[in-house]
Amino acid sequence: MSQFLSYLLFLSFFFFFFFFFINSLGTNSSPLCLPHNCGNVTIRYPFWDLDKFISDQQYCGYPGFGVRCQNGEAVLGLSDDQNYYVKDINYTSYTVTLTLVDIGATTNQMCPRPRQNISLETLPLNYSSMDLNLSFYYNCISYPPTVPFIPCLNISSNRSYVFVENHETEGFESFDWSKNCEEKVVVTVRDIQTEINIVDLIARFGEAMNDGFVLDWGRVEDCVTCEDSEGFCGYNATAKEYLCFCKDGSVRSNSCKGTVEACVTCEDSEGLCGYNATAKEYLCFCKDGSVRSNSCKVPCIADNLWGVCGIRWEMRF
Repeated sequence: MSQFLSYLLFLSFFFFFFFFFINSLGTNSSPLCLPHNCGNVTIRYPFWDLDKFISDQQYCGYPGFGVRCQNGEAVLGLSDDQNYYVKDINYTSYTVTLTLVDIGATTNQMCPRPRQNISLETLPLNYSSMDLNLSFYYNCISYPPTVPFIPCLNISSNRSYVFVENHETEGFESFDWSKNCEEKVVVTVRDIQTEINIVDLIARFGEAMNDGFVLDWGRVEDCVTCEDSEGFCGYNATAKEYLCFCKDGSVRSNSCKGTVEACVTCEDSEGLCGYNATAKEYLCFCKDGSVRSNSCKVPCIADNLWGVCGIRWEMRF
């Protein structure tokens, strides 16, 4: 093969791999930040794949936003013992719609018995203006005789009641529901958007609970700097530190802006710093067309197949 043809063949390989790397710089190449589907729900930043985290011990997203795909259903745990089906995530309005996993565990879908209050703990989640709180009082041993009760939740002579929160005492200001009932649970549902009387509420609370409730999410304080630099915030559970996943495929500690320490030597040698996400190493693209590992000033030996410096990385096929 003539030297000219060898040179042309080298150029074709070089530009193929060069543009492959340039193209990869425009998108986040970390597999942890890639979106995926679970049933009809798209899981993407700031939510993340909880099953993937179990093996990697790091994630691209907000703490507490790990979603597990369980039998084709997206499940989000708000605490250790509270699991909710994810019915919808709206990435434009920053809202997530949830419904309790075991909503019909004790009775049925039309007459569920909520077991516990919802706890958002330290998560960057807030109740939406679209929500309404319902107060349930279970197994009341004493009660005003004229107040409508929930027939399907009665136990013997004990009765259970539901009210829109803070409306329990209307007409019965002197009655203490908490003192006369075994348990109180507050449940959040989507606002029915109509004026509710207590009879309608008893008939419709099961439907409302099956429809779920809406939470808004806000930015995590420790992620603001990363996101402002167009990065994706994440966390390393082993090192117990926040991460910043950048569009060039690199992972930094705080921000995607500024000079990466590994790139200083390359840029000082008038090279263009890049990142190989597959090999997890930085590269230095030089003006002579070579690609080196550190600096364009370091002499290199033409010891590869094409007799041209600095393309050993291209021969990995």
